[in-house]
Amino acid sequence: MTARYPSSDQWRLFQRYQENPPPLRPEQFLQYWQVSYLELAQLAGCSRSTVEHWFIQGDSRREPTLTQRRRLAVVHRLWQHAQEVSPRLVAIYCGPTESS
Repeated sequence: MTARYPSSDQWRLFQRYQENPPPLRPEQFLQYWQVSYLELAQLAGCSRSTVEHWFIQGDSRREPTLTQRRRLAVVHRLWQHAQEVSPRLVAIYCGPTESS
């Protein structure tokens, strides 16, 4: 396989992807989805302890990173439109399933 330079269409797609979906705060995510702190941690790519620190007050409070907020936004968008996403697109983006 020979590497190739991305086309202008591919660069435009990257620009749109980079800006969307906008980051989503954990509090906002929980307004839409009823998940536990453990599940929220899995979705955000962090530990349950980190998630717990997002919701406490005082010196131990932590802010979620931009990466974690973007992950929550992507999950939210995917879950919102799960019925509309074609299996072909899922296979292209995520790879084949174990049963394939």
